[in-house]
Amino acid sequence: MTALVQESRKQQNSVEPYFHQFFQQVVQSMPHVDPQLLIKVMMLEMNLKDYMGAKIPHVNLYVQYKEGTDLHQKQEEGRDKYPIEVTASRWEDGVIFSGLMSIKNVETVCSDPDIVRVTGKASPRHN
Repeated sequence: MTALVQESRKQQNSVEPYFHQFFQQVVQSMPHVDPQLLIKVMMLEMNLKDYMGAKIPHVNLYVQYKEGTDLHQKQEEGRDKYPIEVTASRWEDGVIFSGLMSIKNVETVCSDPDIVRVTGKASPRHN
């Protein structure tokens, strides 16, 4: 009986169910964006508040669009809208957005309805 009570207490004190719930909410909110990337951007943004310099991470987003989308047009639209570097991928199968971005900036860039998939990297270093 004591082992059962102890196991029950362990489960109540575990943060794992909360993380799984949070992770699923991130996936549901932006299903076409890599959830681990979103979480990393948020974590870096939160941690950078304690340091001098920019308070947001450097993010590289690799954005893939629906087949038939004019990538040159998406690249030009990105350059007009955002104060970050926007280039076509080497294989011309997507557009790369690179610069200092908060989670709000990432959400804005990724809100284009023509986007199929977004992956990338986030770093606390500002290139």
